[in-house]
Amino acid sequence: MANSETIKDIIRSWVRLDDENRTLATRQKAIRDEKARLSQDILDFMRSNQVDNFNLEGSGMGTISRSTRTTKPPLRRDQIRTQLLLQFSDQPQRVAEALRAIEGVSEGDDMSIVGKQRELLSRRIPKVSMTV
Repeated sequence: MANSETIKDIIRSWVRLDDENRTLATRQKAIRDEKARLSQDILDFMRSNQVDNFNLEGSGMGTISRSTRTTKPPLRRDQIRTQLLLQFSDQPQRVAEALRAIEGVSEGDDMSIVGKQRELLSRRIPKVSMTV
């Protein structure tokens, strides 16, 4: 078992690492926010000039690509419950059983409500081949 001085040193080290971790997390958030802002500027330019890809100059820089994807919103329990009650209004006990049975099940293609389209910006970096 560690003595009181050893545990104080351990706690100080832990607090120092925790502080450093929080500082890095704050910096990461700032970087993500700035990247999102710049990404929007790039997407606006690409969209207005009908460009889908940028080949970046330099060794290992890769490409920046614009793509559009449709995402489905997650199903909420209250939406499922409402639709089940509308379809099976004379069988509320069966609706409750069905809700318990599907709890935690991922949504199926036929259960989508409405989709959203998002433009994504991605960077592909070529793999570095190791030659011996």
